[in-house]
Amino acid sequence: MNDILNKPLYFLEDGRLNVSNIIDPDYLSFFDEYYGEYYDEIVYYEYDRPSCPNCENSMNSNGSRRAKPNKWEGIRKKQYICPVCGKTHYTNLESFIKRYSNYTRAICQKSIEYESIGYLSYQKKVEFIKLENGISLNRQTAYYHESTYGDTFITQKEENLQKLLKEMKIEPSGIYHYDEEYLFENGVKTVRLAIIDAVTNLIINDQLIYQEDFDKEFIEIFLKYSLEGLPKKILITDGHPAYPAIIERICIKQQLCIFHIIKNHHDKSFKKINKLERRIKTLETKIQENNAEIKEIREFSKGKSNILNEDEKLRKRKIKRRKKLDKQNKKFRKELREKRKELKELKSINERIENIHDHEDQKGAMRRFKTIYTQIKQFDDDTQKFLKNLDKKFDKTIEFYNNPHIPRTNNKIEGYFNITLPKIMKRKFRTRDGLIRWIRLQKIRWTERNVLTQKNMKIKTNIQKINSAS
Repeated sequence: MNDILNKPLYFLEDGRLNVSNIIDPDYLSFFDEYYGEYYDEIVYYEYDRPSCPNCENSMNSNGSRRAKPNKWEGIRKKQYICPVCGKTHYTNLESFIKRYSNYTRAICQKSIEYESIGYLSYQKKVEFIKLENGISLNRQTAYYHESTYGDTFITQKEENLQKLLKEMKIEPSGIYHYDEEYLFENGVKTVRLAIIDAVTNLIINDQLIYQEDFDKEFIEIFLKYSLEGLPKKILITDGHPAYPAIIERICIKQQLCIFHIIKNHHDKSFKKINKLERRIKTLETKIQENNAEIKEIREFSKGKSNILNEDEKLRKRKIKRRKKLDKQNKKFRKELREKRKELKELKSINERIENIHDHEDQKGAMRRFKTIYTQIKQFDDDTQKFLKNLDKKFDKTIEFYNNPHIPRTNNKIEGYFNITLPKIMKRKFRTRDGLIRWIRLQKIRWTERNVLTQKNMKIKTNIQKINSAS
């Protein structure tokens, strides 16, 4: 330690700035800013004088050669020579610059670092590098750096995250969300399957597969592989008909997403509601227009005798028109009452269906459903069909009452998909490598922002409660 403190890291000599090889070339701009007027060139030297690899004798300084880290001019590397065997050696900068590379590792990683924050075109990436570091790259170089160094950079971050998760003892809780989403890779439809922990937000698995390979068997393989060796308490899913049999075979309970259940009914119901509302608005407009015309006719006849003369043909036509409009309005008002009643009934049953699972306990929810089900014949065909299907799987919609940590919806994994791959990005990628690299980076970002930044003591307490309850 004392030797390190006693040795200078840099010094000025004969118009040269001598810099030891433990200083990153990325910091050379600092010397230019503060000492640039005192030197003409920078010479890198070995902090510890090298020994000859052949005879192990101490090597002597013997001139220098040009070096161009980040393609900067005016930088040289000191040459050393063995006085015994003549073996030569140049100052080693490979801790900062990969052999045969023109750029430091830090610059090579800039493109992938920007990608880890958000999507940028390669043109914008090189502009940011120029702005931040004063180094000009072209787009092809940025793409090459990302392709070459991206995997190493991401793998290192993933390993560091896993170590941190292990140190913090953040483990799967046994309560998971599962879902799929569709995207396009160079125009080819691709399926993305994911499982995340409902309590800790841990990503259990996230995989891409071409649509042609996606079927029930693959879903089962994916779930079995992902949950192997993990606590298995409950899986929150949407209402896909293939799930119940698969979930039963992998020995885990199922909680159906309440939001998807209600949405499946409301999607059909809202079409009818929208149609009724449009018709009601049309009827109201027609009645209003007719009333305005009737008022004009009455104004025309105001102050005139009720007895019509033979020559009052215009007045006769207007009175005939008024009677026709009155008859139309009577018909419109009758239809309007019927449509309003139908609309009110549809909205009422929608509200009752929405409120089934809003009860404080399981018994109350079951009681509400049975009350609605006994009145099934009063409802439209779509609602009857919905209630019959819900009756078959109602027990899978009320598992969340048994444990306060079980969510009633699959919204968390929907949010995970939208955050890690927004809708605008689902058709942007041309290669599988680029798509996978993006998703890996966003998984790291998700873990940093949604797992590590949570109140971890509270998470661990929740997991302990869940495990003790089981």
